[in-house]
Amino acid sequence: MEHLKQKGSEHYKVDGVEPIDLMRSGGMLRDFCIGNIIKYAFRNRSQLGRPISKKDMDKIIHYAEILKALADEET
Repeated sequence: MEHLKQKGSEHYKVDGVEPIDLMRSGGMLRDFCIGNIIKYAFRNRSQLGRPISKKDMDKIIHYAEILKALADEET
């Protein structure tokens, strides 16, 4: 799972801890990922007529990969 964390994102760290690690330790990572997938999908939906943001699509894929890794750990 470590390889799926954001790269080059020092602004995500607070006192050396990344929010994704806090979500995981609090048992909220699954819901956090689903919420972010919905957020980025709807953000693109609200921009009808404009090209889909590749950056947002990459974020959707990133959170989906985390969900898949969580599912793999559970089996």
